[in-house]
Amino acid sequence: MKLGINGWRIHGQRTGVGRYLLNVIKNWTEEMVNGRFDVINFYTPKPIHHKEIPLPKNFRVRVLPSDKPMLVWENTLMARAADDDVIFCPSYTRPVFARGKTVVVTHDATSKMYPEFFSFSVRHFYNHLYGWSARKATKVITTTEAARQDIARVWNVPLEKISVTRLAIADAFKPLQNDPKVHGMRERQTGGAPFFFFVGKLSGRRNVPRLIESFAKFKKETSFPHKMIIVGPDTATLNITEIGAELGIAEHLVRLKFATDEDLNLLYNAAEAFVMPSTYETLSFPVMESQAVGTPVICIDTPGARENTGGAAFFIPKLEVAEMSKAMSEVAGNAALRRELSEKGLANAQTFSWQKCSAETLAVLAEAAHATNSAAAFTASEVKSND
Repeated sequence: MKLGINGWRIHGQRTGVGRYLLNVIKNWTEEMVNGRFDVINFYTPKPIHHKEIPLPKNFRVRVLPSDKPMLVWENTLMARAADDDVIFCPSYTRPVFARGKTVVVTHDATSKMYPEFFSFSVRHFYNHLYGWSARKATKVITTTEAARQDIARVWNVPLEKISVTRLAIADAFKPLQNDPKVHGMRERQTGGAPFFFFVGKLSGRRNVPRLIESFAKFKKETSFPHKMIIVGPDTATLNITEIGAELGIAEHLVRLKFATDEDLNLLYNAAEAFVMPSTYETLSFPVMESQAVGTPVICIDTPGARENTGGAAFFIPKLEVAEMSKAMSEVAGNAALRRELSEKGLANAQTFSWQKCSAETLAVLAEAAHATNSAAAFTASEVKSND
């Protein structure tokens, strides 16, 4: 029995899917895989440097050189080469023509539920492809029960075909009590001032401009010395520095485009609270990472956020500047509340592990490999008619 893996997203600066993929597969040792798959083919457009990407020794790396986008590579070079019994597709899509069965990871259905926050290409192309991929896959893996229900409802995927494998966070994220490096990070970034923190893609649905407006209101109406640090790629072409200047808080705003895991861990530990202004999230790695180091979390109250945080967060009833500013004030001014959120968040984080997620994911792949249904290709009309 052969397992194939689409490894395209494991290269480069790993955020989101790339980080997820590496953390899942690095536990697939020969002992764990034994009795399920005889061969694991890891398909990649670039050579693998094992010091940078520590794949298990039982993986067979198959380099299919290409500088094309993932979707093109997946549907040309990989689709032609992959003769596996089942193919693991970690990024919402499966090849249009696949010889084996497929397991697609669909992390959420937010782009379908809130299309106004996504680009034209997502609204008019990718959403159709995501829905078709989930329907045509032998099995679908998602991350929370909230996401499972959403995917079934908005993309017409049978609920029984969708499995939940709860994610964890990298070992790099942990509490660093009394570590001088944490103090050093705070000194470098804010001159020692306490700060609120956000990390993630600056995409439309994450409402980063609204976050900055809320912080500006917080600074205007209180005497707290806090600053705000924002880390992440600007996928929505926002000018954070310009927005901060227009709101009169430029000196209190720190912008970083990228941070290594080591630096992120220091930032989480140094932050007074992490703020997630996203309209709707069924799962958030930064929220999980915050809880894993004991940083209080402020976020919008949604079913996914409740599930993801175990209820251990300061929940905002709705995305409004006044509500978010009020939350910042309450958290900044209440040390007992911060301690409570920190302790409960740490306890929730300990219920997740990559070892468990890896084992559960492998079990779904083995189940798909022995399923009776087969993969199928599509026509453009079929994709449109089902969404």
